[in-house]
Amino acid sequence: MNLPQYWARETHEATDFRGERMSLSCWRWSNVSIEDARRRAKEHLVNLARKVRDREELHRYDYGELPLREEIVQVVAGNGGEQIAAITRNAYGTLVLNAARAMFIDIDFEPSTAGLLLTSLLGRLFGSKPLNREERALQALDRWAREHRDWGMRVYRTAAGLRCLATHRPFDPAQPATLNLLESIGSDPLYVRLCRAQQCFRARLTPKPWRCGIAKPPSRFPWVDSRDEARYRRWVDRYNQATARYATCRLVREVGPTAVHPDVQPVLSLHDQVACNGDHLKLA
Repeated sequence: MNLPQYWARETHEATDFRGERMSLSCWRWSNVSIEDARRRAKEHLVNLARKVRDREELHRYDYGELPLREEIVQVVAGNGGEQIAAITRNAYGTLVLNAARAMFIDIDFEPSTAGLLLTSLLGRLFGSKPLNREERALQALDRWAREHRDWGMRVYRTAAGLRCLATHRPFDPAQPATLNLLESIGSDPLYVRLCRAQQCFRARLTPKPWRCGIAKPPSRFPWVDSRDEARYRRWVDRYNQATARYATCRLVREVGPTAVHPDVQPVLSLHDQVACNGDHLKLA
């Protein structure tokens, strides 16, 4: 899993091709030490300053090309002591489960279109019950499952779609075949790109703050100083109180074989304990 432990931000004064002064800054990461992260940031800025001076093209990173700057809250070890998952807190403050080999699949509901609205209206006029977005998504998933009968999956309802967890065996998120599988099931393209960059599968464990009436956090990891972190921790306390009345997802069905692979079971248990904390709660 590509979850760097140390992050550092550095700045560098540069001169562009017109001779004008400018300030450059960047974040870089390391799993060795904060000093190593600083060294990598300085090296990148020196190279960037040269490109600015020589009028070379500057590469703009797209979403999912770089590791995410997230605080590691908890590390989950397998039976052999190896790291099989980690819980991080993302940029807008929610807890995210990062799984090394337990494959989560996000399927966003298709947006309502004029054609779908017309079909729904005709169905009501002629007495047939139209399928809602969840039912249509489940039907598409069932068709896929009938062609892959050896797959075991748990299917969850989220606020904006479906979440699936493959339970019959582990997968390697770095393999092109795995990424192609995600796409064939209908997973969000941005999620597929993120899985490749992070070298893990991801599932949000706690609700999005704006769905629970709370603002986004005042800052993000890593913090400028202890006061900045203290403000953030106070926000986390308010967030936890506000989100206690909501759930992130709920189980709607199991597909295929129900036996859970031993490498998947710890991730499944942790996910359901945190994300599925009450069928009666509103999803957020």
